[in-house]
Amino acid sequence: MDSAAFFRMPLFKPGTLVRLGHRQETVSHVLIRRGMLMVHLVGHGAPVDADALTLEPSVFVLARRS
Repeated sequence: MDSAAFFRMPLFKPGTLVRLGHRQETVSHVLIRRGMLMVHLVGHGAPVDADALTLEPSVFVLARRS
């Protein structure tokens, strides 16, 4: 896999623990609205912009599998 390309990005999915400011929150669900990724958190009435959340990025590999 020497020619594989790697990239990192946060992966928001239900049940994921994220940081909003200094508090730890849990993701309820995620949706894309008007080209923006909006994350709904458990116990919050309004969605939160994904850029306001802190989450360790996941590593993805771009390579063909044989």
